[in-house]
Amino acid sequence: MAMAKEHFVLVHGEGHGAWCWFKLRWLLESSGYRVTCIDLAGGGVDPTDPNSVRSFEHYDKPLLDLISTMPEGEKVILVGHGAGGLSLIHAMHQFIDRIRQAIFVAATMLPFGLQTDEDKKDGLPTLPKNEIELTFSTGVDDPPTTAALRPEF
Repeated sequence: MAMAKEHFVLVHGEGHGAWCWFKLRWLLESSGYRVTCIDLAGGGVDPTDPNSVRSFEHYDKPLLDLISTMPEGEKVILVGHGAGGLSLIHAMHQFIDRIRQAIFVAATMLPFGLQTDEDKKDGLPTLPKNEIELTFSTGVDDPPTTAALRPEF
């Protein structure tokens, strides 16, 4: 009996969605791997208004729901880029027994995710302030809830 190939779960970073993995997904699937690309809350084609996402629990819900509904004994390889690294960390803390490996591709790596004020400062991506507009739906002392390129860019 042939051993099943690994299941990759690809997690996008800030300003992206599942669509950003289309080339890697194609390469992995054409090699026989199982691949799931998800849209985190408010990302990609997810219909959630990003300004209504007030916590990482809410933001990561699609990823956490996917992992929680996996068959008993199945393990995944998580791959995340950018701020998606924080989502990987969140999932790793909740589902240590369901994650075979986590791969951080130019991703944020904090041991415990965004829990302390220092984590919030260190975990935010560096954004070109003159090129983007930030929205602070949870307050100006918290991380921005959305970042959008200014129309001229």
